[in-house]
Amino acid sequence: MPEQDNLKVDTVAAMVRQFELIYREHMRGLPIVNTQLSVEAVGFQTFEAHQLGVLITPWFMNLILLPGSDAWSGNSQGDMSSIEFPSGSMEFTVCHDDVLGTYLSAVLFRSVADLPDQPTALEVAEQVMKNLFLAKRRERKLSRRELLMGLRST
Repeated sequence: MPEQDNLKVDTVAAMVRQFELIYREHMRGLPIVNTQLSVEAVGFQTFEAHQLGVLITPWFMNLILLPGSDAWSGNSQGDMSSIEFPSGSMEFTVCHDDVLGTYLSAVLFRSVADLPDQPTALEVAEQVMKNLFLAKRRERKLSRRELLMGLRST
């Protein structure tokens, strides 16, 4: 496996381990947790030297950009950054983590309470990744609804 692929696997695996730890130590038993879901990384791929994919947890689902460089290390926690995709731009929040470093996160679902099970969550995450790379340029930011439901002709 090439060195860059190893970095991708290690970084994504570290993120999953970190959020599994957060679940075990801080989230388990809270009313916002959907016990039918587990922590899982979906569709991670290289995007502009970073790793992009969906993180499913029992309490949220987010689009994540893991650092492939120190591009965001000078940004403050909570800063916003607009990222361009073939389907349009999306707003990400800068996050700092002792294990993962500085990464970007865009909320897909603030609550996953309505997702019935892990296979449904996986299907949604896979659709998000597919919709991000539809080659339809927009003059405005991509809405979460458009990302989740797919782009429609206007």
